[in-house]
Amino acid sequence: MDTFKDEIKNIKMLTRVIAVAVLVNFAILALLVGPDSVGFDPTYGPITAILNFVIAFCTSGVLMGIYVVFDVKKTFDLAHMHNVLFVAVCVQMIFALGSVFTYNSVFETVLDADTIGAVSGSITNTIFFLYGMYSYLLVTRDHKNLLSKRTQTVGKIFAGIIVPVSVLSLFGLIPAVVWGPLFILGGVILYPLFMIGIGDAIGNYTE
Repeated sequence: MDTFKDEIKNIKMLTRVIAVAVLVNFAILALLVGPDSVGFDPTYGPITAILNFVIAFCTSGVLMGIYVVFDVKKTFDLAHMHNVLFVAVCVQMIFALGSVFTYNSVFETVLDADTIGAVSGSITNTIFFLYGMYSYLLVTRDHKNLLSKRTQTVGKIFAGIIVPVSVLSLFGLIPAVVWGPLFILGGVILYPLFMIGIGDAIGNYTE
């Protein structure tokens, strides 16, 4: 019977899959779909939907690994945020393929793929906020210094960008010309780096 230690390499691999999937997804959205595209894209929509599903699915696995390695249950605020984020990621995973299923449905649907996509996308900023808060708590509660200094710095910068941007976006205070670059820096560059750093910490875990 495999133990958690036997599964470490698999959890570490998941962080790499997440990082690659995030970059590929962004490349498709930025270069092939285009920033001005609105609604479900029948050509690339299924690909980005599958990538989003993979990202969320792998993230749920990484969160389980974090729970063990960082002994999350011993810190109330981190444990609380961990549980909240895990649920949010599962919701994100469930919504990820909704537009594709709706678009390709052989039955009549009440809502079209564009509407389903808009509904699932409406929770994105909230999930970004949760990711930011979780990253901050994970770094600041890492009293055993399981994360490298570089990863701690990346996590703090990521949280420092994502949390304020998410809050300000709630009130429409972030101009589109500013939101885009901040999203790229936080979600496309720093987040994959942070996940890779977490994977390294999990990979170095010893019971």
